[in-house]
Amino acid sequence: MKSTLFWVSLAPLVSRALAEATPTSATSTTSTTAAATCTASLIASLCDYPEPDEGTAVASDTDGAASCWRYCNANPPCDFVIFLEGNPYLGYGTCWLYPGETYDASLGSSEGCSNPYLDVYDQPVCSGGSPTSTASACEATRSPSAIASVCGYPTPPEDCFYDCAASSGASHCLSMCAERDACNYVVFNPHNPSNSPYRSGTCWMYPNGTYDADAASECDGEPEQFVYDNVCPKPSPSSSSSEAASSTSASSSAEETSSGTGTATTTSGSDSTAIAAEGATTTDENSAPAGLLLSGPLALGVAMVIWQAL
Repeated sequence: MKSTLFWVSLAPLVSRALAEATPTSATSTTSTTAAATCTASLIASLCDYPEPDEGTAVASDTDGAASCWRYCNANPPCDFVIFLEGNPYLGYGTCWLYPGETYDASLGSSEGCSNPYLDVYDQPVCSGGSPTSTASACEATRSPSAIASVCGYPTPPEDCFYDCAASSGASHCLSMCAERDACNYVVFNPHNPSNSPYRSGTCWMYPNGTYDADAASECDGEPEQFVYDNVCPKPSPSSSSSEAASSTSASSSAEETSSGTGTATTTSGSDSTAIAAEGATTTDENSAPAGLLLSGPLALGVAMVIWQAL
């Protein structure tokens, strides 16, 4: 009977001890980057304005013009945007974007319709969020700057067998180059009616050498090729190996220093057991204790229960 009362009395104390002895690990939280918050000024409300090049209009989200501002901010260069409201109750519509162009008021008209439906906004000002692009090997590829606009530049070695690819624009082309182990510069060939580097075309990537201006020919009209240097090339294999070796050496030195000596001594029998026991006493803040430790008032309570039970 006394034995039964002893264990019944002891159970809450043991539960409490376990709760106190077990450390609570820090809660891991994962934060997602919120969309950028953008504002833009209304420049004009028009009945007519030239439509953008094919492929540069996108559908808006339910927040209407605000989603156009965010898209403009995330896809530079974008100096202005036009929002066409589709459903005034749901907020849907269409965003017209004109990459690389500035708004020309002389091309627009506010006459010819009773209710102007083209809302023109200037370049948005945004905060928060993370800019995105079709390819993100390097931040500098988002708004590339051509070092030359030419015609008739020759293809890469092997007649484009290895180093040419379809591309959605100059930014995408340069980003593909930046992701390669060897790529010094690119030539983007636009295949669109306006010869715009911000629309689809082909990307020629040159693994060696530098751009040779003498290899290009004169243009009869508008330039047909845009040349870009690789602004963020990958490190060469030799430098990467040196960095890795240096990092490994530094890590080994740090481990030897933390162990107290740089010499490993072989032990056996009781000596090795003692060393193992000594090493086991070192724990970090997230380690659970090896045994149940009772201290202070809690230990005194357990002792009194044991004495009463006996």
